[in-house]
Amino acid sequence: MTATPMEADSHRRARRRLVTRVADTYSRSANGGFLYLVALPPLAHVTGLSARYPLTMILVVLVLVLAAVVRRRMVPPAAAADVDVQRRWVTRYCLVALSSILTWAIVQAWILVDAGIEPLLKCVSLFATLAFSTVLAHLYTSLMRFSISGILILLVPTLLLLWLDPAMQVPALAMAFYAGYLATAAARSCREYQRRLELDEALRNQRDKYELLSRTDALTGLCNRRTFTETLNARVREAQWLDGAGVSLALLDIDHFKSINDRHGHVIGDEVLRHLARRLEAAFDGDEVMVARTGGEEFGLILRDVDEVEAMIRVEAFREALHARPIVCAGIEVPVTVSIGVGRFDADRHRDDDGLYGAVDVAMYAAKQQGRNRVVTDSMLASSLAMDRQGLAAPPARAPIAGARGDD
Repeated sequence: MTATPMEADSHRRARRRLVTRVADTYSRSANGGFLYLVALPPLAHVTGLSARYPLTMILVVLVLVLAAVVRRRMVPPAAAADVDVQRRWVTRYCLVALSSILTWAIVQAWILVDAGIEPLLKCVSLFATLAFSTVLAHLYTSLMRFSISGILILLVPTLLLLWLDPAMQVPALAMAFYAGYLATAAARSCREYQRRLELDEALRNQRDKYELLSRTDALTGLCNRRTFTETLNARVREAQWLDGAGVSLALLDIDHFKSINDRHGHVIGDEVLRHLARRLEAAFDGDEVMVARTGGEEFGLILRDVDEVEAMIRVEAFREALHARPIVCAGIEVPVTVSIGVGRFDADRHRDDDGLYGAVDVAMYAAKQQGRNRVVTDSMLASSLAMDRQGLAAPPARAPIAGARGDD
């Protein structure tokens, strides 16, 4: 089932938010796993755990080192990657990060239940646990569920063990109040992050809107002359650099468009342009074709990797279909024909995009001079000119081009 434009836009915005969250999460926390390695060795030393349980502490350190290294190397997928790929990355990243959190929570619980560790040293370990919880509340605002889950893993078991020890109930009370503060701070940080995402999205949409307006013809919705010129230049440069790459150009001009405006009015004339634009889009769809309104009643087609013969066949089919089926505007049937010039870029003859455009423009005007409602190719004119120069054919009498393009 095809998505509506509104649904497509909503999906696009959700995807961009996800990509931003992924990038923010990694940039903020990629090195976070190493913080546990900074805190654990001195804590294990002062509590005597490293002396009493050396193998166990070595295993704990190895687990934390592995989690930190894996986390650091989990580079996010490219922004163009599928949404499912982005989500899978988030899931894997959170699992790796939670493994470090869970390991520290186990160490903290171990310290609290070990009767051989003095209460003062147990409080020292609590400061580290609170520090890690604070980091989760303020640093992982891009992943609220992960932030809350990590805080719960660190604090809930710790608070339960503290309440069970009569000597540690005062630190437990203080820690409970701080846990409440962290919950509030985490929620506030996440809301601020969401507001930032919304602001970024609004600015991006505004930028995209202005960019689209600057590159789109307001009347027809097709690409405008600026976009057409930039694309033609890029395609011709590609053809110059890459062997086998090619580009064909077609220019279409509505015959006697001024007469349509004079007879039916400019409102109908504008509707004719819009209807013709839709027909062009339907006939020349695909990523390898650009359809543009290049000015007035003139349209351009840039066909990538299409030779002149194929381009001529396609535009001739369009011309015949347009001639056979008049455009209907507001109940008025308006017969419309077009004169078309076609050419394929040839580095020896055209040199650059301006040369190709000029040659095809001449072919289009030759189509008008030969009676309109027809297709003339650049190669036809080149062959005719070569024959003229060799004296194989008398040069045809050329009538001057009548006025501006809007007057034909």
